[in-house]
Amino acid sequence: MQKKKGFTLVELLAVIVILAVILVIAVPQIMSVIESARKGSIESTAKLIAEGAEREYTNRKILGKDTNIKCSDVSSMNSNDYGTCVITFDNAGKATVKVTGKGKFEGYTCNGNSTNMECTKNENVSEYKKASEYIKGLYDDTSTRTENGLKKDNTRDENIRYEGSNPNNYVKFNDELWRIIGVFGDNVKLIRSENIGELGWDSSNEEINRGFGVNEWSRANLKEFLNTMYYGGTDVVCYGGRGQEEGECPAEKLNDTAKSMIDYYTWNTGAVDYAKTSDTVAFYNAERGTAIGKDSGDDDIERTTTWTGYVALPYVTDWAYASSTDGCDTNMQQKGSNFDFICKDNNWMHYGTAMSDSSWMLSPFAISGEPYNAWMVSYTGSVGGEYVFAPRTVFPTIYLNSDVKIIGGTGTNAGPYILSLN
Repeated sequence: MQKKKGFTLVELLAVIVILAVILVIAVPQIMSVIESARKGSIESTAKLIAEGAEREYTNRKILGKDTNIKCSDVSSMNSNDYGTCVITFDNAGKATVKVTGKGKFEGYTCNGNSTNMECTKNENVSEYKKASEYIKGLYDDTSTRTENGLKKDNTRDENIRYEGSNPNNYVKFNDELWRIIGVFGDNVKLIRSENIGELGWDSSNEEINRGFGVNEWSRANLKEFLNTMYYGGTDVVCYGGRGQEEGECPAEKLNDTAKSMIDYYTWNTGAVDYAKTSDTVAFYNAERGTAIGKDSGDDDIERTTTWTGYVALPYVTDWAYASSTDGCDTNMQQKGSNFDFICKDNNWMHYGTAMSDSSWMLSPFAISGEPYNAWMVSYTGSVGGEYVFAPRTVFPTIYLNSDVKIIGGTGTNAGPYILSLN
């Protein structure tokens, strides 16, 4: 009987070595083919978005509708599928789409149109600067404030703010245009470019303060809507103003990508006395620490000078400092007996955030014995107190997480900054 031979150890080792060599050669090629196919699929998807955007643009032009088209308007994908997606149009209606890697686009940035779309792998994502560092890098203390729209107020803080009629402080956030108020420490502060509608600051519940509401932000109806429904997605009862105890809630909500970029921030909620109406410095100091008195009938209401949360409102000083008119950083100069302040002039926040009507500010209005008012800015530039039960326009305001990066854009209206946490 003939004895069968098996493989020797040397032969097995030789086979293993040969297979290893084949793998070393073949795997990169296979991976390259797979990656190339994935890149092609991503580019095709981005092209489809551009094609859909152009069709939608044409349709809206014909119908005379708003042509501010978002990616979610022309695609079934949500922000979790593409990360950040921005659509711009030229005068001929040709769409340019920029998509920054997340979900189906993970690891890639695409930029182009329906006929020429190029997607490149994000090899240097780690090299993108944090948003706060990027903006600080634009500030040049040797320049005049009007050259770059940035100014630092060394008399009160080291924060940097945008000012002037129309600085390049546009940013794409929540698939919408927002604007950068400034950099505060390591946090960039944003305000929505368009208001989300009119709401009361607080309820006129007849059992509380004789129907006037209370200017305590930590318990305000508007605070509840902005942080529970607008941020959290949980339905609440909205207060549309006195006589409308259950007003209709605005439809806008923050998407998951936007929410992930918002810092859980401690806001100042100090109250400002009416006597300080024209004093920007007094506003600044009061907003950051002055307590408000209690009404004699409301001793059970605890008033605070800080509140921690996600979404609030701009300060009066945010509005005043946005003007490059001389003196507005120290005094909101009065131009007549009708309280028409000139600080609305050369002020991007007044005209660049569509303040077409009176708008709520975060600052409570301090009058001893009458804690029913909050500060607002009217379309005329008048800065004054208003009963919190009144309906006024609302501009959501947030602080970005300190890790958020700027990965594209120029800050212009047509090319807003693109943000990412990647």
